[in-house]
Amino acid sequence: MRIVVAMDSFKGSLTSQEANRAVRRALAGHDVVEIPVSDGGEGFLDAWLATHPEANAVEQEVTALDGQVRQARYGWHEATREAVVEVAEASGLTLVDQLDPWRYSSYGTGMQLRQAIERGARRITIGLGGSATVDGGKGVLEALGVRFLDESGRVLGPFPHGLERVKRVDWSGLMPETKHVTWRIASDVTNPLLGHVGAAAVFGPQKGLAPSDVARYDDLMSAYAACFDRAGTTVAGAGAAGGIGFAMYQLGATYVNGIEEVMRWSSFDEQLHGADWLITGEGRFDEQSLHGKAPYGLARFAHEHGVPTLVFTGQTDMTALPEVGIEAIFPLISRVMTLETAMMEAAPLLTNAVSRAFRLIEKTSKP
Repeated sequence: MRIVVAMDSFKGSLTSQEANRAVRRALAGHDVVEIPVSDGGEGFLDAWLATHPEANAVEQEVTALDGQVRQARYGWHEATREAVVEVAEASGLTLVDQLDPWRYSSYGTGMQLRQAIERGARRITIGLGGSATVDGGKGVLEALGVRFLDESGRVLGPFPHGLERVKRVDWSGLMPETKHVTWRIASDVTNPLLGHVGAAAVFGPQKGLAPSDVARYDDLMSAYAACFDRAGTTVAGAGAAGGIGFAMYQLGATYVNGIEEVMRWSSFDEQLHGADWLITGEGRFDEQSLHGKAPYGLARFAHEHGVPTLVFTGQTDMTALPEVGIEAIFPLISRVMTLETAMMEAAPLLTNAVSRAFRLIEKTSKP
């Protein structure tokens, strides 16, 4: 059988490429095509690099999150002067042991954008997802030269982000080169910046914001946004990556769907020609997965091409199959174990789950 394998990452356990390899190990004897996957979050940069062999990764120091110096990568294509930045590289949840949305800044991601501009970038695509920050993109803009002032006219620093103290925005120091860059944000998230489906309400708790603080945080985010002349709080994706989407809209960015962008890079439609199955999945497949997450988007696209899909996941609460050609959802775990053990053993668990499924498929498909 011809099988297209396009696994999303299992956050904290497997990258997309590692998950693809784990699936391939179970499919000896079949014609297997591996496609790196990301919806704009973790793995977005690797998906771009894997599909653009003439590009390379640039690794440089950034001052990130809590002011700590870290190494972070971005993608660079010399011929086209294009850069690809993944927010998770410098501002990601996987970089911190403790969550603290009241302190963490997106400044490190802004430093990456600055480095790319100084290298001569004319087009920058930013994968929004997996961030530990809810700073409205203040840190990103600060790294590009924008200053934020408190009620006394004092300049605020990026660490901690001090979003609640912002009263005025000074654009006079913005890098002039930013005006000559074509900015694009890639995400699966279409949430606005504010309100009950905004950055604080939906994503704040995932990043450590106490439920009792959500309304207060949304109010301060609203006050922060009111300091900008350009609207953008209600635009799709403004709430992505803790509001980095909103900040990028201030620079004139346009929105693209992350998984659709990755499918375009990999010529996904061509890879599906003649395929018998699509295998996809992620760490948790639930109702949220049906709103732009990679496995759902891939399954829907495969369904349009007449290719059925199998989903493999660490956790699921789905009680009905989405009507997008998903034939079955397989949990990885077949015995009692702790979450920590499951995350450590994700690769062999995934291989075993696929092996079990295909033993059954091969048995039932024999004449």
